[in-house]
Amino acid sequence: MKNLQELLSFKIDPSLGIMIVPALEDNSKLVTPDGMFIALNRNEENRKNHVQEAISRGAKYILQSGEQNCVHIQNDVLFISAKNVRAELAHAASRFFPHRFDKIAAIAGTNGKSSTADIIRQIWIGLNINAASIGTLGVITRESYEKLPHNMTSPDCLQLHKILRRLSEDGITNIAMETSSQGIEQRRVDEIQFNVCAFTNFSQDHLDYHLTLENYWNAKAKLFSELARENSVFVVNSDNKYSEKIHDIAKNRGIKCVDYGYNSNDVKILDVRPMESGQSAKISFFGKEFSFILPLQGEFQIYNSLCAAATCYFCGIDVEKILDELQKLHPICGRLEFITKFKLAQIYIDYAHTPDALQNAILSLRNYTKNQIITVFGCGGDRDKEKRILMGQIAEKFSDVIVVTDDNPRFEDPAKIRKMILEGCPSAIEIENRKKAIEFAIKMLSDGDVLLIAGKGHETYQQIGKELIDFSDKKIVLDACKNDFFSK
Repeated sequence: MKNLQELLSFKIDPSLGIMIVPALEDNSKLVTPDGMFIALNRNEENRKNHVQEAISRGAKYILQSGEQNCVHIQNDVLFISAKNVRAELAHAASRFFPHRFDKIAAIAGTNGKSSTADIIRQIWIGLNINAASIGTLGVITRESYEKLPHNMTSPDCLQLHKILRRLSEDGITNIAMETSSQGIEQRRVDEIQFNVCAFTNFSQDHLDYHLTLENYWNAKAKLFSELARENSVFVVNSDNKYSEKIHDIAKNRGIKCVDYGYNSNDVKILDVRPMESGQSAKISFFGKEFSFILPLQGEFQIYNSLCAAATCYFCGIDVEKILDELQKLHPICGRLEFITKFKLAQIYIDYAHTPDALQNAILSLRNYTKNQIITVFGCGGDRDKEKRILMGQIAEKFSDVIVVTDDNPRFEDPAKIRKMILEGCPSAIEIENRKKAIEFAIKMLSDGDVLLIAGKGHETYQQIGKELIDFSDKKIVLDACKNDFFSK
């Protein structure tokens, strides 16, 4: 038997003929006659059930996990067993859904991936480059917007390659793509030829999945240590201690690595000053000084913008053009997004759902606060429990008033989630219903206050158990502020 990679290029041993596969699916319910089904389920009994369902729907090829790579035919069905079925799926998907782009940038990190990918896309489009971004905010081009299921960061492998082929066929030439730790670990982004791999930062998150911080880091590091091409470029946040690890990876692999931040020797932050509608920045870009106005609030957006700038630079764009586009940026959905004023107070929403992100959001808004900062937030169910008390402690330390409410409780008891948060912020006001919590906080506002509603950002649903309920923090705010319910 020839190796699996040749086999999954849809050519097999001449004694078996040519493999002609009309469809590739990893959902047994979507299998069509003569197609290939990829069985990813780890539970053996469930996997067998899915395989049988796929065969009953006409599947002629089955790719499944096995102790060794092998092929056999049973009842006119070709079974392909692979020691690493996800890696083989990535190979097959890239051949089944071919695509070609001029530049693909990968953005990895705990926080800032969505903003950075969006900024990269905005820069490219502003320079008449037909570009798209893929990540938590969805698939965004100049003309279209498409949500991903449950606001995924990295689509599953098959879906991702389907998206890439469609974008390629539509004439998209450049892609900015978020890469999540789960997506890297599950081999969803294997076989993608990244030109630049960017690192925003690293802090605690997703321990529900990775169990330990070390596992979480190792998953993210694979983008740089294994997936990046030898002729790619690494763009790294110099002010995050984990940047040294990526520099070491780059040195060992002989890959060019540049950094950005206050401690950078490449793209160095010299000065940042908040302004009413954004902030002014002075930087040194490889030894040459520039000043520009960034129409986004929050110092973390300076970091994200410089990460995007360096990425675009190493994709062949002049720095002067990049900085000119940074001054034209549109607000990024749900990322320290100003929603409206109520009385003479300002209201913002932010996706912050990690300790670092919450701290950065609150501290960023302190520059625009003449009176009190009121923070409304909760934590998601079925996710990292350890960060709940930490987020409570951060809210307690940096906010003046705290309202603890529900986020997406999923299958956990929301009262227990709130109790864990409150251990870190005993002074907080607890309001179970998120809509009522937001309205309560708005009603509290006085002139000069700032209200931060954190955790859900761009999301337009709230997950309670299996049910997805229409829910938008932004809509709740706008409805509350235009109605007269406060006077009732």
